Amino acid sequence: MTANPDLSNLLVRGGKIFGGPAPAAPEWCEAVLVREGKVTAVGGSDELRSEAGEIREVDLDGALLLPGLCDAHMHMASGGASIGKVVLAGLDLTGVQQALREAATDWRKGETSWNKTCDWIEATNWEPARCRLEASVLDQITSERPLLVFSRDRHSCCCNSAALKLTGITADTPDPPGGAIGRSSGSRPNGLLYENAIGLVVAALPESDTATWRRFILEAQEYLLSLGLTAVSEVLTSGTETVFRDLDRSGELILDIDGWLRIENWSTGEPPPPDGDRFHLRTIKLLLDGAFGSGTAALEQPFTDSPDSNGMLLYSDEELIELVLPAVKASWRLALHSIGDRAVAQACRILARLPRVDSAPHRIEHVQLLPEEGIQSLVRSGATASVQPVHLIDDQPWLPLRIGAERCRRSFVWRSLLDAGVTVALGSDWPIASADPLLNLHAAINRCGFNQEPQPDFDLAEALPPYDAVRAATHGWAAAAGGQGHRGSIVPGQTADFTAVAGVSEDLRDWSGAEVTMTFCQGKAVFQK
Repeated sequence: MTANPDLSNLLVRGGKIFGGPAPAAPEWCEAVLVREGKVTAVGGSDELRSEAGEIREVDLDGALLLPGLCDAHMHMASGGASIGKVVLAGLDLTGVQQALREAATDWRKGETSWNKTCDWIEATNWEPARCRLEASVLDQITSERPLLVFSRDRHSCCCNSAALKLTGITADTPDPPGGAIGRSSGSRPNGLLYENAIGLVVAALPESDTATWRRFILEAQEYLLSLGLTAVSEVLTSGTETVFRDLDRSGELILDIDGWLRIENWSTGEPPPPDGDRFHLRTIKLLLDGAFGSGTAALEQPFTDSPDSNGMLLYSDEELIELVLPAVKASWRLALHSIGDRAVAQACRILARLPRVDSAPHRIEHVQLLPEEGIQSLVRSGATASVQPVHLIDDQPWLPLRIGAERCRRSFVWRSLLDAGVTVALGSDWPIASADPLLNLHAAINRCGFNQEPQPDFDLAEALPPYDAVRAATHGWAAAAGGQGHRGSIVPGQTADFTAVAGVSEDLRDWSGAEVTMTFCQGKAVFQK
């Protein structure tokens, strides 16, 4: 395969091209002609070569060419920051303790590559369903330095006693609104923090400066391009908007970024700012509940394994309307994090009452457990369903114990929403889950990971057909982000963002042997295997 990485005028041929307008089934073609970063024609190789005249050619070497793959929900800057940190995914208590001891040893030697100047030791992706942590457990790892372990869903964390002391959390510290401090007998904090209580310890962490965020974002971008991603929806961290805009102006931002502002960082009354070339900011995000892993997803009925808890719903309906209505009137669209059935029902109720905005529909993020009448509620809300199939891979082993088999049948519902006319967009929630879009597609189509079998507690009928899954990973992002007029399909007039993939099965069902061979953004080959 040959290509000039600086070329945006080219003829891409020699493979199988997933063409045609979305959301229809693909119109297969042999070649696509690109000029000045835009698709100008699709069709046969000989026909387009004759039309193109003198132009560079890219030989796909039999690969499948898709519209540029997208990720509808991630934390890109935080993902870049997580590269090199301690990752505890899949580990039991023994494994967690060993990994943390190694990290503490490396810190003492000055070998913590992720931040050699930081007094804190951090770890991510701890899975509470696999092992329980408390401050007393972490104190055995290190008592000399603050140690902070984030759960995989980042809706809870565990601190050692040094971290609790540094942040000033004592038995007299009240639970913050929308959060909870885990306590042992006598109200003594046990090191566990839930939802908004996490902010008490995060506020004490050393802040990353602009140069550090710039490095994290560029490292994340390089990684995501190698996975075949061309566009992502990014939940902005405080301080990163300026970095994204600077990278956009300097031409270093290659990915198409749909930025989201957290509601607490919005200046009330301010409308969305003008778009950049590859950076756009038109969405405000807020949480309605927590997550299953931390036991804070808001449920209509109690957790099966914790019958005294329904999770946490963070707002009443009227509080939520009062909070978001000014933003909607200022032309912001909303992205509402809703995981449990009680939170999804609330999101549907609220969005059905709110005015629409011109740029794109409002969105419900995750939609992991539908209420009984959830499909019709989502239709009435007019919202996009932004879902993460990779979470199904991670949650299948333990979720039935937490919510029971009956509710599992109502979880991770995708096909029924699509059939009802709801726009479905695929994301990953990286770094909470894998950012690999090929794994995400495989999970959407097969309800399991590579070389796995789907679990019977989860409705296999809710899998997406292969063509629809590809559309949800391409046009779904464009529709959700307000970009369907310029991306999401391989048709004339659209931006020439493509992903070339080799090794996928002929029927596009099995992605376990697939690999990305090239990634194109605005007609330029920005990654080549």
